[in-house]
Amino acid sequence: MVNLVKIVITGDNHLNLYNQKLGSKLSERRSRIGQAWYKTIEYAIDNKADIYINTGDLFDQLSPRNPPRANVIDGYMKLKDAGISSYIIAGNHEVPSNERDGVSPHALLREAKLSHVFENRLDFEQIVEDVNGLQISVSGMSYNRNLASKEDPLEGKTIPAGFDLNLAILHYSIEDIAPPIWEEPLIQKESMERNPQIQLYIMGHIHEHIKTKINDSHVIYPGATEHFDFGEWDKDTGFVVVEYEDNELIIKYVPIESQPMRQMKLHTSFIKHDEITNAIKKEVEGLSNIDGLLQVILEGELPFQKYTEIDFTDINRYGSDQNFYFELVDRIRPTGEGLDFKASEGLNPRKRLEEVGKAALDKSISEEDQKIWQQALNYAIEYYLKGREP
Repeated sequence: MVNLVKIVITGDNHLNLYNQKLGSKLSERRSRIGQAWYKTIEYAIDNKADIYINTGDLFDQLSPRNPPRANVIDGYMKLKDAGISSYIIAGNHEVPSNERDGVSPHALLREAKLSHVFENRLDFEQIVEDVNGLQISVSGMSYNRNLASKEDPLEGKTIPAGFDLNLAILHYSIEDIAPPIWEEPLIQKESMERNPQIQLYIMGHIHEHIKTKINDSHVIYPGATEHFDFGEWDKDTGFVVVEYEDNELIIKYVPIESQPMRQMKLHTSFIKHDEITNAIKKEVEGLSNIDGLLQVILEGELPFQKYTEIDFTDINRYGSDQNFYFELVDRIRPTGEGLDFKASEGLNPRKRLEEVGKAALDKSISEEDQKIWQQALNYAIEYYLKGREP
């Protein structure tokens, strides 16, 4: 008899994503994001997986709205009914900073006994289960928002193991493998090398599929199931399936077709300057998808007079009609070419103060008002002069 374990791994699904720029399209966009995540549930059930793992940031917010909560409950109930055990940790979008902020939204899964939830942010929790005659150790630790920049969450820690297959679930960047997105905690490779008993590190936080090894330990990031900003429009979206058989790990990436998204940088040197608005609209037309999200970035230099001829309102209206969502980013640097500048005496703050004060004095009706305005003017000039002292 062959001992086979099949594991479906996903994460960074960001249900209930908030983006105020989407306006009236936000609800539909959230629905599409939810549909992408739900495909991982359907795959696990249809392909008779043994274990289902989420690496964190299932939700985009600590307190998501009820529709995504209900969708998650429904999905995890179906996993349980299919006999699939599930595990989840909290990512940086879900974990509270302290106990006063409550617990992660995964608490509803724990209370309903639908999933094994690793809430601890300071140390690992371990669960061991028998799958087809094999002892599987799953150790998990949620994201700790109180760690300092570059602080190693694995420093001094030994990850629980000791069974046929030993897994560790984390939600962090890794030195030299998945660089930090910003100033944040960072797992050092040395810390993972000190834990060679882990055959598979299952990682979240990076919205890109990564598969590598540290010595004999496999490291995988499943990546995101949808694109969440234009900076990741060209990344693959999907999840990972791991099969363990005869002491070997077989790792397969399963792509998910996401809502079309594209970012395009349009340089002024490639735009016809005659009828420049129509030239930009023509470029937008060639990039558009009525079901997609499109961001066009205008960059380069342009004579100021030509720059003033661009009808940004018209371009935005046209792009919005041609796409599910359209965003125009103006990074053009207008130049002074063709402009005549007249010399002036420049800005004289004291003179301007005196002019404003004199105008107020002239408008004052009573002698008392004139005294108040004169005093205010004196204070203003005195304050200005002190500010100029070396």
